Amino acid sequence: MSRSAVRTGLAPVHGAELYYEIRGEGAPLLLIPGASGDAGMYERAAEALAGDFAVITYDRRGNSRSAARGGVGPTSIDEHGDDAAGLISAVGLGPAFVFGNSSGATIAMNLCLRHPEVLRGVVAHEPPKIGTLPNRDEFLQGLKDRMEAAVVRGGYEEAVEDFHGWLVGDDSGVPTPEGLRERVRGNGEQWVRHELGVLDRYDAPQALIEARSTPLLFGVGTTGGTEEHIELLGTYRSSLAELAEQYGAELLDFTGAHVPYETIPEQFGIELRAAIARFA
Repeated sequence: MSRSAVRTGLAPVHGAELYYEIRGEGAPLLLIPGASGDAGMYERAAEALAGDFAVITYDRRGNSRSAARGGVGPTSIDEHGDDAAGLISAVGLGPAFVFGNSSGATIAMNLCLRHPEVLRGVVAHEPPKIGTLPNRDEFLQGLKDRMEAAVVRGGYEEAVEDFHGWLVGDDSGVPTPEGLRERVRGNGEQWVRHELGVLDRYDAPQALIEARSTPLLFGVGTTGGTEEHIELLGTYRSSLAELAEQYGAELLDFTGAHVPYETIPEQFGIELRAAIARFA
């Protein structure tokens, strides 16, 4: 299969310049990355979707190719929601469908409630267990302790590697876009110091939830990437079902574990198309 032409650029958004890529033609679809916030995480999925959508991927503020252009340092979930809305407007492709994974899903939820004017529909796939499990404060503290220990052992790059292994397990057989691993490792300090515990949870005001006008779906994987996450899946699924009920939204199964867009991009593309079709 031939690769899609890629249009790249820098979008001035709220005091930062966000690096973005656009593939394909059709209805606009923004893919929001989670921890370490790099567009390359979605590269293979974007290729799979480019036949039907104008797929927009980007490096979140403070990360990768956006890091040198403002946005490094403390941040908030509202700021990232505003960034996503600003990017859609800046590239002139709204209103858009949006998919967000992990902390990208919490950003997508924020975007859904606060910026309906730029949206057609939102799919929030596996917002972090930190923000949804009943014992989330204990869960978050345990993760922070683990990441701080990793930083002591080998710096922020070690923390990124440790987190990735804890979350998705051995992905050595999964093709990785050129330069992605190095960029992601370089985002460790921004993630550990400024995003962990900030972008992982979103307690939206009930008034915003009740006023929601944008179609919204939640997604959950059919398995976990590691034994620990497989054990957590039942509790997490129940918690996510409660969250979906709170938002008045459906909860859909997506084949695979936490990052199907990286591990099984073609299947992910099929299932995301089907989810978006439900908005029609």
